[in-house]
Amino acid sequence: MRKDGTPLKSRYLGGHVEKTTMPNGAFVNKIMADSYTKRKEAKRTKIGKRITVLQNFSLENSVFIEGETSVIVWDTGSNMGIGKRKYQVLRELTNKPVRAVIYSHSHYTNGTRAFIPKGEEGESIEVIAHPDVHKNNMNSGIELAPAFYRNIAQHFGLYLPKTGPDSPPISFEGSKDEDKSSGYVKPTYEVRHGEEIIIDGIKMQFFYSPSDTNDSLTLWLPDDDAVITNSILSSFPNMYTLRGQPYRDPTMWIKGIDRIREINPNYLIPEHGEVMTNREDSYELATVYRDALAFIYSQTIRGINNGLKPDEIADAIQLPNYLALHPRLGETYLEVKHHIKGVYNGLIGWFSLDAADINPCSSNVRSKKLIDGFGGIQEVIASAKQSLEQKEFAWVAELMTYVLNVEPDNPEAKSLKAGALREMAYVTPALSSRNFYLTQALALEGKIDVNETPSGFSIVDETRMEDLPIEPLIKVLPFRINPKKAAVMEKKIMINLNDKKDSYSVHIRKGVAEVLPEATENADFSITLSSSNWLKYIFGKTTIASLANERVIEVKGGTTKELIEIFDVFEIY
Repeated sequence: MRKDGTPLKSRYLGGHVEKTTMPNGAFVNKIMADSYTKRKEAKRTKIGKRITVLQNFSLENSVFIEGETSVIVWDTGSNMGIGKRKYQVLRELTNKPVRAVIYSHSHYTNGTRAFIPKGEEGESIEVIAHPDVHKNNMNSGIELAPAFYRNIAQHFGLYLPKTGPDSPPISFEGSKDEDKSSGYVKPTYEVRHGEEIIIDGIKMQFFYSPSDTNDSLTLWLPDDDAVITNSILSSFPNMYTLRGQPYRDPTMWIKGIDRIREINPNYLIPEHGEVMTNREDSYELATVYRDALAFIYSQTIRGINNGLKPDEIADAIQLPNYLALHPRLGETYLEVKHHIKGVYNGLIGWFSLDAADINPCSSNVRSKKLIDGFGGIQEVIASAKQSLEQKEFAWVAELMTYVLNVEPDNPEAKSLKAGALREMAYVTPALSSRNFYLTQALALEGKIDVNETPSGFSIVDETRMEDLPIEPLIKVLPFRINPKKAAVMEKKIMINLNDKKDSYSVHIRKGVAEVLPEATENADFSITLSSSNWLKYIFGKTTIASLANERVIEVKGGTTKELIEIFDVFEIY
């Protein structure tokens, strides 16, 4: 929207966008460049007498709070490399030992081992968190793991080159050589909502404040007149994420921010972005942030009540200027339209309430009909080329999707769609949009395969495998069964974990699998193996055949060959 309130032509359909080149060669929307350039320089911000905020050492702000004889740490980073860097900064500031680590939520917990020597958690050092943090860290994405981690890799640009026009303008995980392993430490103390704690002379009060996760905390330091929170970020609140996650309820997010406004602290330290260092600025930031959430939520409901479809609501809602132009509400991570559609889906579901959408044509039928209407594939491609000249990138990408639905290997359609996606990447202000556009452009050009794990990224951190819960990783089998392969199969399998003394029964019934956390009578097969070997199997590090050849699995009730045939109905990624 322009400053005078008039709408702009879509940047994806030829609207003017100022672009620039970053130092690493990344070609980006200037809004994105300006935003992420400000985050390049790491700095330490002193708050009062005993609080130091580490900014731009990684995505999140970490906070050190000095007590009389020790230090409390808020968030440690997304990997051990980041944790080690932040611990080094702590040691440059003070020699006081760490007394506690606080997790703001489940996202930035993997640098903790840099601060806590093994065995000291729960002894000399507490790890304080919301009660759901450990569950979320351990169970996150188990059923959806293959898609979840593929989506994460696209979302954060992990498939992209490090330099050149398609490279990301910012690194999420540090340098190429940095230790990417997990140093997660299980919480030793789960705080209650409103609980007050004193550690080493530091008075603290904790509040549950669901935001982009349901396990977020806000910390009030009354003696320091400061609030630290995961409820306020550095750009427009990410009410939805392209990588896919459960619904983020704006009403709960607003409630958490309103508590901050009630406290009205002098210092407001957000999880991301600049610190507010006076009461007026702190209150103003909290207010505009909650207003942005409230406006999107309330106007989406208004659109639903007026009978509008999701796309129509997303097109109709325009932020008021005081929100649209606020420096902390930029669309530099995600776009406002994404959040509107996310709210709609969270409230209503997939149905647009247009009866034509109840049983629409399949994408293949729709594509064939549309192509026939144009006069054939070559006519569609010719039209796309004309649209590309007019910078109607979104329409080109859509047209070529229809062609590729019918002819998946059409080289001209692949090239045109890749080109359109790349141009959309260069004009978007939102980093996650850019990363998805460029990743899929590179995939269309055959330069990457999104079904392969990008270098330096793994679905499972092998340093954490022994900490993973076993039961969900057996109960994942129903989500992996191929119903065609198992269409006539009726089998009962008992799985015994000899190191944990646990048994589970798996019932396969003609394409459906049921897992029960107990032994079963009259099992067709019984297998016994260690939990570590089961984890290797379920994460695709080995096979049932290999485990049998290594003689680390005991089979009863039939032959190894028969067992391998049974387990062949499960898809292991």
